[in-house]
Amino acid sequence: MKRVFLLAGKDFKRKWKNPVVLIGFLLIPLVFTFLFGLIFSSSEETTLPAIKVLSMDNDGSLLSRFYLSALTQGELKDMINLESASSEEKAPSLLNKGKASALIIIPSGFGKKIWEGSPAELTLIKNPSEQFLPQIAEEICDTTALVFSALFQIFSDEIESIRKLSEQPDISDQVISELSVMVKNRMEGIEKYVLPPLISIKQVTRNEDQETEESSFSVHSYILPAISIMFLLFICNVVFEDLLREKEKGTLLRMSVSPLRMNEFIWSKILTSAAIGILCSLFLVGLGSVLFSIDWGRLDMLFPIIFCLNILISGFIAFLYTFIRTERQAGALMSSVIIITALLGGSMVPISNFPAFVQKLARFTVNYWGLEAFKKNIMGEPASQIWLIVLGMLGTGITLSVISSFLLKNKLKKGLYR
Repeated sequence: MKRVFLLAGKDFKRKWKNPVVLIGFLLIPLVFTFLFGLIFSSSEETTLPAIKVLSMDNDGSLLSRFYLSALTQGELKDMINLESASSEEKAPSLLNKGKASALIIIPSGFGKKIWEGSPAELTLIKNPSEQFLPQIAEEICDTTALVFSALFQIFSDEIESIRKLSEQPDISDQVISELSVMVKNRMEGIEKYVLPPLISIKQVTRNEDQETEESSFSVHSYILPAISIMFLLFICNVVFEDLLREKEKGTLLRMSVSPLRMNEFIWSKILTSAAIGILCSLFLVGLGSVLFSIDWGRLDMLFPIIFCLNILISGFIAFLYTFIRTERQAGALMSSVIIITALLGGSMVPISNFPAFVQKLARFTVNYWGLEAFKKNIMGEPASQIWLIVLGMLGTGITLSVISSFLLKNKLKKGLYR
């Protein structure tokens, strides 16, 4: 065991004497965190851009104008930028050029059908080159049409009276007064259902003392651990590349005739990679706190997470090297495997964006469990839940290391004396 620690210390010093690669792998997570933080950090001043909608009123009636004006009343006036199209022929070309998100066409006879109580249709043409804004415009138009229809059903008698009055040349003040009383009585009849509404929304404004623990989990709190775990895999791989490099250069052959055993040589690489990974993790955690104000949670849980995560990473990389024969294969395959596991495990994209079966596959990656441990500690979840993950990482890492040491010993010995 003493020789294992001596070799590990020697490798550790050798790596830090030429730290260019390690520093590069450390800087990349910080740069990614900074850039993604700029892109995805939320701001209270961020608002949805006004949706430009063209309208073509082929009816020109009072009711068609009333419907279009309803689209620009109240809060909708900040959401909808309604403009009249010059002609129905030119309007589709404006959509194709990206000049608007949608086009509303009101057909002739629209107002007459509504006066008569007959079904009336509007045509909404959406810009095919846009995805979200036309959909929002459609929902707004649907909702406005629904409210419009409900009002005409509720006030059908009054509207019929108004329609008849509009056909008369002279309207007396008495008739107008009677109509006003009718509308007033109908409003009083539905008042108990709409004023106040039966269902309301309670608004709560939180101050700093009332903020939940989830608020501490910022964009930076997710991105830095996620990217860091991926590059810890790359750092560990740099250490294990020495296994094949020393075999191909004959260094391993000279070691084999010394009192040093092959298992000791392999375990020294596992310990070296774990030690370098732990040191790099502490470095990233410290810079994350200083540069991005990340609150990592309880320190008494943070250090076990870092320690056990790097044990798991070392065991995982060692296990992968049991399938690789040459240094050239390692260079070609390891980067691909690390990127794939990073993608599946949430280091590049949150796993909640994946289908259910992919989310199940994520549980077989190092990245997933490392991220879960960091996330739960940052959000202040019970220590019992975190310890389950920490002990699972430790047990899996040790198991993989033991299996890998046995398999690598046979692989490295094969062809050594030829």
